[in-house]
Order: sequence, then C-alpha cells, then structure tokens
Amino acid sequence: MPQFLRKDNPNGGLMAVWHVTEEIDELKDQLSLSDQDIQKLNSFKLDKRKLEFLATRCLIKDILGIEPKIDYQETGRPVLRNSNYSLSISHTQCYVAIALSENQQVGIDIEYPSERVARVYERFISTEECSFIPAENKIEYFTLIWCLKEAMYKLFDEKSVIFNRDLKCMPFVLQDEGIVEALYCLQNDISLQYRYITTNEFYLVYHC
Repeated sequence: MPQFLRKDNPNGGLMAVWHVTEEIDELKDQLSLSDQDIQKLNSFKLDKRKLEFLATRCLIKDILGIEPKIDYQETGRPVLRNSNYSLSISHTQCYVAIALSENQQVGIDIEYPSERVARVYERFISTEECSFIPAENKIEYFTLIWCLKEAMYKLFDEKSVIFNRDLKCMPFVLQDEGIVEALYCLQNDISLQYRYITTNEFYLVYHC
C-alpha cells in the first residue's frame, strides 16, 4: 500500500510509515533494483526481512520520486547516495518507518509494544528515569523510552554510547501523540525534542 502515515515538520524534515501488506513480487515490481540491491535482497533468508528491505525502498521512492541508492557507513547508518536527504530507517511487525531531512541528521525507531522490554529495562533505563514511570503503565513507558533511545542512537551515530547512562529521557506523561525531551550526555549535554506516536500496533519516536 502507499504511505500509511506521514508527518511533515515545518523545518523541512518528514517521517513516514508504510504498512506492509504486499507480497515480495508486488514490491519488487515497483522498483528498479540494482545488481547490488538484488544481491543484498537474496542474502536474506527470511521473507520478513525481504519485505522490509523492499518496502523501505518503495516508501523512499514514493516520497522522493527517485530509485533510492542506499549505502551504509561503518556504524550502520544508511546514506542515500543519490540524494541530499539524511535518512534513518526502522521496522517492526508489518511496518517500516523512515525519517528524512535536508537540514540535519535524523533518527527514528518503531517498535511493537510487548512485555519483552520489561525483562531488560535495566539495560536502557536509569534509576532516575524509573522514578517517573507509573507502575500500572510500565510496559508502555518502557517501550516508548526504548524507541526514544534507539532514535537517539541512530541520530548521534556513536557506537560507544551506553543507553542507561549517556541517553537521558526527561519526565513526561505518555499520550497518543506528543513530544518528549531528552539529553545526549556522552560528551557535552545536547538537549533535543523528539516527537512520538503510540498506537495498538506500534510505538514510534523520531527526530527530523
């Protein structure tokens, strides 16, 4: 299907989500894949990964009107070789999401809310952050904060970052849609605002 969700920011950045309902061949028919892309596609064993790979490119093409040529830096950051847009990519069950901007680096993360985050929350949430999380909504807050810190990780692109120490989420009240402030503390403290959306199907945090 075309774009499932799109948000444009006044500064020129945008976020978009594609709900993947197509088969592999349907998505391939919408693209002119390079030999490099075909080789990469065929390297995936799972159809799920193939669908994510193809849907991401279909979404970029739908927005920018170009056949995306994507390289990856050593850190894993995707780079659009044939565009001036900065790019961030994420995917979860049947959804792919991208953030784009010509003016700044971007970060996005989309996750399906589940209890698995509760089993590992201490790896990415500090004691200070736990103090403002309501006991009755832990899963929801854990999921949103995980998305936030993944988006931050992609935005700043620093491998040595420690999630529960260097990425700090400010207190907030979880809503269907909103803004959360966070600090990147690895070097100088950098405070930025991140937009988020929560649904029954996914939680999404982005900066673009």
